[in-house]
Amino acid sequence: MLNIKIILLLLFLLFSSCSKESNSILDINTSIFNSSINFKGSSQTLDIITWNIKNYPKNNLTNYYVNEIIDSLDVDIIALQEIEDNDYFSDLSESLGNDWYSYRSDSPSSDWGELAFLINTIEIDIINNPYTILNNHQYEFAYRPPAVIECLYNNQSLIFINVHFKCCYGHENRRLAASNLLYEYINNNHQNDQVVVLGDFNDILTDVENNIFVPFLSDNNNFYFADYQIAISSNQNWSFPSWPSHIDHILITNELINNIVDTQTILIDFSLNGSFTTYNNYISDHRPVGIKLFFNP
Repeated sequence: MLNIKIILLLLFLLFSSCSKESNSILDINTSIFNSSINFKGSSQTLDIITWNIKNYPKNNLTNYYVNEIIDSLDVDIIALQEIEDNDYFSDLSESLGNDWYSYRSDSPSSDWGELAFLINTIEIDIINNPYTILNNHQYEFAYRPPAVIECLYNNQSLIFINVHFKCCYGHENRRLAASNLLYEYINNNHQNDQVVVLGDFNDILTDVENNIFVPFLSDNNNFYFADYQIAISSNQNWSFPSWPSHIDHILITNELINNIVDTQTILIDFSLNGSFTTYNNYISDHRPVGIKLFFNP
């Protein structure tokens, strides 16, 4: 395994785009971690994360770091945001091994920060080819229509929806409109299905005024933000430490509430050599958020 990783690192350095900054060389004989990450998948649970990898890839070494992190997390499904370079993304998928399936929305030539999925197919069957929804509402979704993948796990059919709402102050109405559209879509098309919505919603769950999540929060019989306790916790556990704020969320339908084992912001920077400085320079300014679901055999 070490030889494979050495070869991967050398290839990344040799063929990476000159536009990606690189200001240090890793010691390939030393782990990138100084401690265990606070989240790890298991064969008993369906392990899912959402992860905005900012302007992917930020650096020549981004793929090397991300590959090591995914290997350590041992998860089943990863919903990604801001995947700009299709070639780098294909290289990442290939480096993870033959069991991994990758999908990036829009055309391979697009350099827009697209939505993407990585699926470990060892225990998951993909039912249909991934697709996008609400394509007539590009503006509300910041020209990133939600991406959907339907999967079968442990004889359970699940719908995964990946979103990336418009960022920044002053665009609350666009984010609220996106929430309303998504709420209506799920109710109209997946009323009795097990649905997981993941992504960078670019807003916090706890706003007293102008809360963009009102459609879901006001229907708590049918929808539940699995990371709500993180949102009201200490800011050291929030997904966007640069602000700091908690803006990356996992929303589930009521069919899955009793299946939750754990939901965590994945504090990779706590376990990474170089801490958040290294994480921010080489990977992202967002932390992943993960959920574990258990289904009776």
